[in-house]
This record gives sequence, C-alpha cells and structure tokens, in this order.
Amino acid sequence: MLERRSALIMALGRGGRDGAGGGRRCRIGEVKGSSLIQAAGFPSTLQEFEERLETILGELPIGSHSVVPGERTIFRTCPQQFWIVGPEDGLFGRLSEAIGPDFGTVTSLSHSRTRIFIEGDCAADILKKGVALDFHPQIFKPGQAALTGLHHTPVLIHRIREDRFEIYAMRTFALSVWEWLTDAALEFGYEAASEEAGS
Repeated sequence: MLERRSALIMALGRGGRDGAGGGRRCRIGEVKGSSLIQAAGFPSTLQEFEERLETILGELPIGSHSVVPGERTIFRTCPQQFWIVGPEDGLFGRLSEAIGPDFGTVTSLSHSRTRIFIEGDCAADILKKGVALDFHPQIFKPGQAALTGLHHTPVLIHRIREDRFEIYAMRTFALSVWEWLTDAALEFGYEAASEEAGS
C-alpha cells in the first residue's frame, strides 16, 4: 500500500523560530497516520442511516458541530453528515457495506485533508488573529469543534484541550494554513513537530 506523502513535508523540515522573548511557547505540527471518513445520509432515510452507523460506531453526536471522542473521534459536521477520524483498520469497507447507496454515501477523505495541531499557552491567542470564533474556554470548550474559516480557507477546528487545537484543512490549502499559523506565532515563538495519531 502506498504511503501518503505529507503536504507539509518541506515546511516541517524548516524547524521552528524563537519568539520576541527568545523562547518557543507553542508547538505547531501535523498529526499523521489516521483515516478520515465522511458518511452522509439522505433526508428521506436519515433515521435508518443513523441506526446503521450506530451499529458500527456506537454513540453518535447529536447536535451540529458536536463531537463524540474515543478511539475514533466522530464529528457531526452538519445535520446529515459525519466525519469519523481514527485508525486505518478497514472501517471504510464496513461502513460502505452497511450504508449502501439507498441510505447514504461513504467517502474517504484521508488523502484530501491535512490534520494540523497547535498547542501551548498561546495557541488560542494565535488563532484569534484570523478565526472568527470566541476561543474563551467556557464558550468554545475542550471537546467541541466548529467549521469555520482561517485566512479565507474553510477548516474544521477541534479543541482537544484548553491549550491544544487540531485543524483539518484541505490538502491543497494545508501549506497556506501552515504559513499563516507560523507567521501568527512569530511573536511567541514555535517549535515545528509531527506526531503519529494515537501516540
């Protein structure tokens, strides 16, 4: 099986930069080694679509932009659509067989999205510079996600902890998102890194 080549391979190799005070207060990098599957239902068969999903995945998020964490993270990205992020273990085939074309569609987005993380005590301050969300931890809480825009680019932002966010960007815009983040982080300093999912 061919290994996915990172859209950020050159950028990650450049390392980080010291901030105005000489330190590096955040880490910015890529999470590798997970799959991203989109499952979307039809309005007329939505109840059975969700029942079939639950048979395989268990609990589903209820409201739009809600998240169920676990070995697989499940996002409800709109009323009839879910993103499932987790290990590459044959889930796509099982979902495709269970859903079928009469109830919805199952699409692999693993090759079309890049999963970027930013963490540190200044992570929210960096994102505030270009994202129209309230990042106060009592408003946008750890465990929540939102579809939004960053530097004119559509992204999904998932707050993992108070000081860590993961950003799902289209592969074709991943380098642009990376460059925006690292530029916005210059005053604080940052370390460039990569992580394997689940590590």
